[in-house]
Amino acid sequence: MILFTHTRKLYRTASAVFLALLLHTGPAAAEIIPPVRTAPWQGNVGVPSGIPNRIIIWKNIVADLGADPTGVVDAAPIIQRAILSCPAGQVVYMPAGTFRLNSNVHLNNKSNFTLRGAGQGRTILKSTNDQGYLYLAGIAPWPPPTNWIPITSGATKGSNTITMANTSGFAVNMLFTIGPSTPTWAHYLGGFADATNRFLGGQFKVRSKTFTTITFDPPLPFDFTGMNPAALASGATTVQFSGFENFTVDLSGSRANWAFWITSAWGCWLKDIEIEHAYTRQTLFGNVARCEVRECYIHDAQAEGPNHEGLDFGRASWCLIEDNIFSRGGSMAIIFGDGTGQGLANVIAYNYVTNTTPAWWDISVNHGPHNMLNLIEGNVIHWYKDDGYFGSSSHNTLFRNRIDWQIGLKHFCNYYNIVGNVLGTSGVNTVYESSLPGIFESSVYELGYPNIGNVSFIGTFGPTTPPDYSALPNTLDGTQHRDLNVKATILRHGNFDFVNNRTIWDPTIPDHTIPNSLYLPGKPSWWGVLPWPPIGPDRSPMVSQIPAQQRFASGMPTPTPTPAPSTPACLQLQQRIDRLKTRQQQLRQQHRSNRKLNQRLRRLRRQFQNRNCP
Repeated sequence: MILFTHTRKLYRTASAVFLALLLHTGPAAAEIIPPVRTAPWQGNVGVPSGIPNRIIIWKNIVADLGADPTGVVDAAPIIQRAILSCPAGQVVYMPAGTFRLNSNVHLNNKSNFTLRGAGQGRTILKSTNDQGYLYLAGIAPWPPPTNWIPITSGATKGSNTITMANTSGFAVNMLFTIGPSTPTWAHYLGGFADATNRFLGGQFKVRSKTFTTITFDPPLPFDFTGMNPAALASGATTVQFSGFENFTVDLSGSRANWAFWITSAWGCWLKDIEIEHAYTRQTLFGNVARCEVRECYIHDAQAEGPNHEGLDFGRASWCLIEDNIFSRGGSMAIIFGDGTGQGLANVIAYNYVTNTTPAWWDISVNHGPHNMLNLIEGNVIHWYKDDGYFGSSSHNTLFRNRIDWQIGLKHFCNYYNIVGNVLGTSGVNTVYESSLPGIFESSVYELGYPNIGNVSFIGTFGPTTPPDYSALPNTLDGTQHRDLNVKATILRHGNFDFVNNRTIWDPTIPDHTIPNSLYLPGKPSWWGVLPWPPIGPDRSPMVSQIPAQQRFASGMPTPTPTPAPSTPACLQLQQRIDRLKTRQQQLRQQHRSNRKLNQRLRRLRRQFQNRNCP
């Protein structure tokens, strides 16, 4: 990961344009974080236009299809067939009960559906062996494409259109990657030279194309001019606008790899999902953009350690992780760019993480190079760490979080923004910033250390302007220095910590007005009566509960489930009932009554109830 600085000179690069854009001579009075260090998150993350509230049931898996709600007979084939046959924009409904999954539910190339239960703890999918998870995926070629096409124009921040010699390998709605060559301030530790990899960049969707141009969404959040930018078509079909809502996945009797595996997806979601007792990872997302996970409760994993992550995202861009609870919910609970990099412009916001195994941190956006321009806002956690194990990251922002122990940014984490946070705990943190080799210090910040699991280092490296790692080996053993570029490129402003017991401001930044949010236009509708914004040195008190934390503390981690939608039969019954009620009211106004009408109305109401219509 890489941090941004408030130094006056930033880059020594081949492109004068790129240098001019990134040169930082100090922010203006009305600006805390220069736009070059952030992405246009507002309106561009999560499911476009929000998660749809679909109201028409295609099938009730019990009433219509005969699924066993007692957990004895395998329900996976019934659920899979119901979803694959579901018309666009409709719902497959799972009523209260326990549904056994002896096999995986494969949903290849299936878009525009919702699988909805009656609520967490009421509708339970019970995985019983090494299978029993839900798999949603576009159809991808194998081996994956490697034919990067050079971009001749348009690879600038805010651009929605790029030009290249030939776009024949791209298709409308296809996901594709925009990535530059590796700059000197990024570094790869996979054993291959930086020049052979394009591990920066992110995922976008083709909106339209001509023979030489592609128009895409969302806009490019960084200027790759002068960095030899190129585009790579995924070659995959894209599943779109498919979601899972209001049920529990119980993995206590299973060694399945995860509860959900979602790939080659745009605008897909998990909402109000409980995942309990996972054996390894809780979820896996890869090659996705604008996906969303919200109001979920992930807890009590069977084990912890490597490959036991909670929400695990590989290549992912513009995704939103918001208002979730994690209690022993993975090691780490939330991670982007796991092993693969190219995690770009995602938002992790207002999540509550507790009871993580002590040796593990809660949130990370760097366990694989190179992830950048991600926002971590408003979370309540114990430990944030970007570990640099596979290489670099940059331009990520920690904003208005409550982190009660430490921020750890290992080597190659440059150009970070850390603004408006409340950090550490009185009597626990004794040092503001670690500096000693091989000696554990309970510090608020640990910056530039090389190893994921200890504080050893051999000498120091840098700082240079810009950071230049081009001469370093591409191995962890060969990069055991403490990287001083991490501290030199960081922007820290308006953070309260319990070692200094005061708010520390950057003296070169005159603006001390911290925005309420960097991605929300105002207090969100789901926030309720809790103080907004909840966290910051400018608030009194500095830390208030967030909704996820309040739910957990009250013993009610489950939000109110989405009401059960109506089947076509229910809608027809309701319409007939409404017509009879209208006629009944007309007769009463005339002081008249119709015995047969009243009998018909009672009969229709009984039918409505018997079908479990909402």
